[in-house]
Amino acid sequence: MTASPNVRVPGFFVGALVLLTAAYSAMFTVDERELAVVLEFGKPVRSIDKPGLYFQIPLIQSVRRLPSTQQFWANSRDDLLVDLPTKDGKKIEVSIWAMWRITDAEQFVKVMRTVENAEQQVRQRVRAGVRDVITSYDLSEVVRSTDRELSYSFGLEDLPEAGDEGDETAADLSQVGEQASIQVGREQIMEEIRQRIESQLSGSNEGEGESTMRGIELVDVGISNIGFVQSVRLAAFERLKAFMDAIAARYQNEGEQRKQEIINETQAEVEKILGEGEEQSKRLRGTVEAEIIESYAEAIRATGDFYAFQRMLEVYEKSLTGDTKLILTTDSELFRMLKDIGAGAVPTEETP
Repeated sequence: MTASPNVRVPGFFVGALVLLTAAYSAMFTVDERELAVVLEFGKPVRSIDKPGLYFQIPLIQSVRRLPSTQQFWANSRDDLLVDLPTKDGKKIEVSIWAMWRITDAEQFVKVMRTVENAEQQVRQRVRAGVRDVITSYDLSEVVRSTDRELSYSFGLEDLPEAGDEGDETAADLSQVGEQASIQVGREQIMEEIRQRIESQLSGSNEGEGESTMRGIELVDVGISNIGFVQSVRLAAFERLKAFMDAIAARYQNEGEQRKQEIINETQAEVEKILGEGEEQSKRLRGTVEAEIIESYAEAIRATGDFYAFQRMLEVYEKSLTGDTKLILTTDSELFRMLKDIGAGAVPTEETP
């Protein structure tokens, strides 16, 4: 029995639809920011690192897409390397970052599986590498690249010598301004950290001895911040605060001393000026009084007996007032003068 034309036409369309669906599921694209790995029953069989249109076997193969761009990792606050001891015994905390990328997508899928696992591996290797290298060097080597003379100062040149009056704080703080001799420097230390991490990411598995390529490489690694741990920062702050208070007290004492010196000098100058003024005033007063006395004397010499007679009258005028009673002898000067006045005569030296 043959199928009718009406039955063959829908079957044709169904078959075409199935073929189109299979063709569509067999095609996939990779853009310039991606890498692709073709998996066959979960095992990688082919890697693609060029953008374009590609094909896969439907239902048998699948595609795992990976980023081809550089990946950035920076430690969070919880990932800080804290209480990290340097070779000279300084406790510091370090913030680090790293950049990495996938170089072999097929090997990456075999070993790392996911980007999250790879980032965890980078995190562990970076932290371990930084810790192992930094603990092998002094703090000055980690934070400085050369031993050039520092061009700034914290005022530490004013510190007393260590041991003066048992000043342990001064001895501790004086180490801050020491001129360190740099043998390696920060740049070489960072290069050593980079090489160590690269070898760990592309090296052998620990304890197995066989080379295990992870399909990733380290692009760069760096330290974003180095600081003393919280307890050391607080202690250093308190010591520096005490030191600054001591400097401030010293400047204040010197200022008060200088102030008192200026006041004493000013008072001495004022007393000197007042003394000279008083002396000059007395000298002028004496000169004026002498001139006045000389003037009186000159007047007395000029007026002669008239002045003496006038003065005597003034005395008698002031004495003979009110109910004044006098008992005069016949030979008294006043009696003789009154007698002469009564006779209408003016008393003279020749009057008997």
